Amino acid sequence: MRWWSSLVTIGREGLRIQRAFAAPSVIARAVLAVLLATVLGLLLDDPVAGAMASVGAFICGIGTLLSPLRHPVVNALGMAAAFSAMAVLGALVHATTWLFLLLLAVAAFATGLWRTMGVAPGIRGCLAVIGLMITADLAPDVHGGLVMARWIAVGTGLVVGVQLLPPYGPRFAAQRRALAALYQSLAETSVAADSAALGGSAPFTAARQALELLPQFSRPAAAAMFGLLGEAERIGRALHAVRLTVPAAAAGNQEALAAAAQVLGNISRTVASGREHRTPEGVRTLLESWAAASPVRGPRDLAARLPPAEQLARRSTDDRLGDVLEPRTEVPGLYAGTPSVARTARRIRAQLHPQSPIFRHAVRLAVGVVVAEVIGRSIGGWGGLGISAHGFWVALTTLLVLFPEYGHTIARGWGRAAGAILGGLFAWVLSLPHWSPVGLAVLAVVLAAASFVTLRTGQLMLNLWLTTWIVFLIHHVGGLPGPTAWARAADTVVGAALAVLIFLVWPTWSTRRVPGLLAQWLRVQDRLLPELLTGYADVGATDPAAVDALRARSRQVREHLEAAVEQSHAEPAEHRGPWSSAQLEKIRTQVSTVAGCATLLGEHLPRTPQETVPELTELVDPLHEHLSALARAAAGGETVAPGALRSVFDSFTARSGLLAETSDGSGSATTSRAVALSTATVDAVEALTATIASRYRPRRHAAA
Repeated sequence: MRWWSSLVTIGREGLRIQRAFAAPSVIARAVLAVLLATVLGLLLDDPVAGAMASVGAFICGIGTLLSPLRHPVVNALGMAAAFSAMAVLGALVHATTWLFLLLLAVAAFATGLWRTMGVAPGIRGCLAVIGLMITADLAPDVHGGLVMARWIAVGTGLVVGVQLLPPYGPRFAAQRRALAALYQSLAETSVAADSAALGGSAPFTAARQALELLPQFSRPAAAAMFGLLGEAERIGRALHAVRLTVPAAAAGNQEALAAAAQVLGNISRTVASGREHRTPEGVRTLLESWAAASPVRGPRDLAARLPPAEQLARRSTDDRLGDVLEPRTEVPGLYAGTPSVARTARRIRAQLHPQSPIFRHAVRLAVGVVVAEVIGRSIGGWGGLGISAHGFWVALTTLLVLFPEYGHTIARGWGRAAGAILGGLFAWVLSLPHWSPVGLAVLAVVLAAASFVTLRTGQLMLNLWLTTWIVFLIHHVGGLPGPTAWARAADTVVGAALAVLIFLVWPTWSTRRVPGLLAQWLRVQDRLLPELLTGYADVGATDPAAVDALRARSRQVREHLEAAVEQSHAEPAEHRGPWSSAQLEKIRTQVSTVAGCATLLGEHLPRTPQETVPELTELVDPLHEHLSALARAAAGGETVAPGALRSVFDSFTARSGLLAETSDGSGSATTSRAVALSTATVDAVEALTATIASRYRPRRHAAA
């Protein structure tokens, strides 16, 4: 894709309005907090108090609407503390410009690193930095800034207070949502016509991350949910085995999978609502008959895993029952967990190197926000329409537009600039009539509510309402006339353009990250696949905790790889890596195939001495050597010729006699299945090897 086509395509995406909204109860709480702040200002007859309390309630309210994984009170408290503390800090450095710019750079850099925790935490970090900018940039003096910070803290306190109001919802609401989404995805997978649906791993990662956030003291009460995640892992692998080993046209197969989808859907609804949804007895009978008639293990495993999951879903509806459950072993190590602070520090520390896209993002953010602040102050007041001697709107826009990826940065730049222009026009029209103080207050609350409702619909709609609300809030304070809307829109356009320019000066191209991510994923497979093959030597030869950790790591890296491939399609052609778009899609499909082979190998590990196939351990060293070399080739090392692993495998099967046993039927069904699975694994790795070598260029792309 050429530069102009890329900009137009992504710009069109940035202007798209999405149908995505937060929960009505969460929106209502945020609106109530802004309303209380506005009423407080009217009762005190203090426009500054009302405006700053409204700002505190508004920003903190946005923080509660952003994909909450922790309890709403915890989210609100954290957001309130961070935003209020930064507002106080901004007031203290108001009179010292160089110190403010230094603190702004440090805060922006820390916010950029915090992006490694996810999109929502990263945006919350940006909102906290806005607190520093408000008082440092807009306050008349230090004393005035501290007064502003005090009322901002009052507004954030109102947001915390409204979280304590009923209705409260079920306990562990975020974890329930994640698990319900996981089981719903399993239900959709079971009846999907396309086998590609088997590769979706994002719901598993989201559920695991949600459970990881639970503090240690609350985990006993959530034991049923940890068990549900463990059962989901086993159900997912069983579904994978069924879809890949049972012919789609087999008698009763589609009907049985539809029945399984019904059970999984009921589990999802039970977990989400906290009320039991029963499955008809006839559905269970159908699944049992289908499993009993199956000659392979997959249907039997699937039918066996559904009842325990249903039981755990029922137990999850009663918090008291969770306390008596034993910690589940299906997800080894997750229940015991790692302290949150240590886990967070480890994740951030891993990003502290120049090749990390998060580190680059943090540096861009620090430099960009400071440059934007300086440019904003240099612009002045746009001929008297804006607020002179401050760069708040330019810096704020740059802070919120800059993302780690090219596509998101360009899309947010287009959407935010267009929304600000439309919002400026709308605000100007609304400013023409004469408004009483009460009328201004009411309209400001309505506009804030519109901003909350459209928060997830895209940058265009959000900034339309946000710009209008800000203009009326300033107008209510009495500082500026309605035409300040145009200055706000102009600053936003400048900030968005600056964010895009800064990204292009020191970019992070997803296309060039693909080789490094692919190499990283192959290194995980280099440990996982040999570990699984070793498990065929004897019952219990593998370490379940090690396998689970490798699976989790493989899933995480694979999601990053798939996201990078997806993002690369919109990037300019001049920045392509060693493979074309079609080849990248082929690599993504082949990675999914190899992951599926690993799933089947793990699902069919021997459970009795009669099922062992110790000969397969001879493949461990050749597979390890091949995957190690392939990882180096993907990262830019010497290419690996296709066919080498296949040659070793053919020699092994001929020498061991396994192929002869499979061909003449003298071997057991277990041996035949093990040979078939290992053959499929070798075929999948060889196919990936051929694609990696198809357009290989001897150059290291991982660090680009």
